Amino acid sequence: MEIGEILKENCVLERLDVKTREEALSAMCGILFSRGYVKDSFCEAILERERLYPSGLPMEGHKIAIPHTDAEHVNESVLLFARLAHPVEFSSMGDPDEKIPVQLVSMFALKEKKKIGFLLDVLINAYSDNDTLDAVLKAPSAKEMYDILYKSVGEKMKDKNS
Repeated sequence: MEIGEILKENCVLERLDVKTREEALSAMCGILFSRGYVKDSFCEAILERERLYPSGLPMEGHKIAIPHTDAEHVNESVLLFARLAHPVEFSSMGDPDEKIPVQLVSMFALKEKKKIGFLLDVLINAYSDNDTLDAVLKAPSAKEMYDILYKSVGEKMKDKNS
């Protein structure tokens, strides 16, 4: 898998203005559905998965969530990245009772079930670099956010593929 196969420039959102985790997930699902990347079942599936398996990463520094769901709800693989206008509360991946303020959300939809673990590992590694997340938060445009993500996630993907 190559980064260019899943990260599209029109799938990086500079400022998503939402008040809750559910609003963020629903808005992002709606974008993916309207562009034909996912089936109409995707949004319900991602909200249910988030309730059962929270996606907030309890890392030092900037907080990010990586929601995803099963391949059966996907038409075409894609990564949708959003910088929220202000942080919203997500439950931690490791401890659902721990709430963390998330301002970056990296939602992915993969058509191939066997690649979900691979991509999740790549993204966690890429987002563990606080300098990368800091650069994404400070980027003045969606285009610059895209360039940072393309380079950072792309490098981790190449490392993992080798």
